[in-house]
Amino acid sequence: MKKLKTIIAACAACALTSTAMAADGTINFTGEITSASCVVTGGAGTDVNGKNINVPLGKVSASSITNAGTGNMVAGASINLSLDCTAAGVTKVKFKFDPMSGSGIDASNNSLLKTDGVARGVGIGLYDESNQLINLSANQAYVAELTDAGAGNFTAELRMRASYVANGATLVVGTADGTLPFSMTYE
Repeated sequence: MKKLKTIIAACAACALTSTAMAADGTINFTGEITSASCVVTGGAGTDVNGKNINVPLGKVSASSITNAGTGNMVAGASINLSLDCTAAGVTKVKFKFDPMSGSGIDASNNSLLKTDGVARGVGIGLYDESNQLINLSANQAYVAELTDAGAGNFTAELRMRASYVANGATLVVGTADGTLPFSMTYE
């Protein structure tokens, strides 16, 4: 009985004791809300609102993908977009991609967009104007300088390329579509 009272007393003491935590660091958030905004006004496949950009990659033979080798672009399509902006106090626009809200990241090559459909062994690569693969899993952004168009308006041109890319897995033919949401931020 005496042991039971000691255990109950110890449990009660533990319940009344608070744990102390020491701070190991601080995260400081900084930012600014700006009136800058851009809309996509031109480019092949751009809808009326500039929200959806359709990029037809066409029909590509399995042999051309296989012969290109893993990680190499096959044919592809240009994505040339014109932006009209109101951008007081900013000089650049960043196109930030969110593959996880779209098709996802290719499991065999995380620089590529995963394809939806029957095809396997292939992803979709997005390239900057220097033909450098934009690493989608690294949250890389495409940056364009704004050009003053006068009267408080600015323009920017985004020149990219999309292509099917062999990802190293066994190639299976079929549909290979993908979606890649984006957002624009300003500097």
